[in-house]
Amino acid sequence: MYVNFDELGDDARVWIFQSPEFLEFEKTEPLSGRFLNFLDGWQAHGNPLKASFKLMYNRFVIIALDEASYQATGCSIDKLTHLVQDLEREMQLSLLDRTQIAYRDTDNGMIDTMHMMNFRAALESGDLDQDSTVFNNLIETKEQLSNQWETAVKNSWHRQWLPVA
Repeated sequence: MYVNFDELGDDARVWIFQSPEFLEFEKTEPLSGRFLNFLDGWQAHGNPLKASFKLMYNRFVIIALDEASYQATGCSIDKLTHLVQDLEREMQLSLLDRTQIAYRDTDNGMIDTMHMMNFRAALESGDLDQDSTVFNNLIETKEQLSNQWETAVKNSWHRQWLPVA
C-alpha cells in the first residue's frame, strides 16, 4: 500500500538504488509511475506492505517500508529487485551497480560517481579526503537517510579506504 514518504516514521527500512548518471525527466516520470504502481500492490505473504519512494537529486531512488505494519520477506524483497532489474533493461538504466561510489565534487558541489577502485585511488592521491562528501547507500532507516546518508568520508564505511597516516 503506497503512502506519502513523509508519513513513514524514522524507523522505516530503506533501500537505495543509485544511477551513475543524472536522470532526465523522460526517465524519472516513467520510473515514478512504475514504483508507485508496484508499491501500491506490494505484499508479503498476502499482507499489504506500507511503503513509499522518493527520487532524490535525480540520481537516487529511495524505497521506504514501514515494517511495524508488516515486515518484508525474502520473496517480497526479490519482487522489488526484479522490478528494478526490469526497469534497468527496459529503460537502459543502471540502478544496481554497487561498484559505483557517489560523491560531491569538491570544486562545484555537483554529484558525480566513480568506480570504487578509482574512488579509493582518489583518496590515496589526495584528490578526495576524509572531509569529502559521499553518499552512504548502506544505511538502513529513514532516520539514517536524514543524517547519515550524505556525509563525510570519515563518517561512512568509505573511511576504510583512507590512507593511513
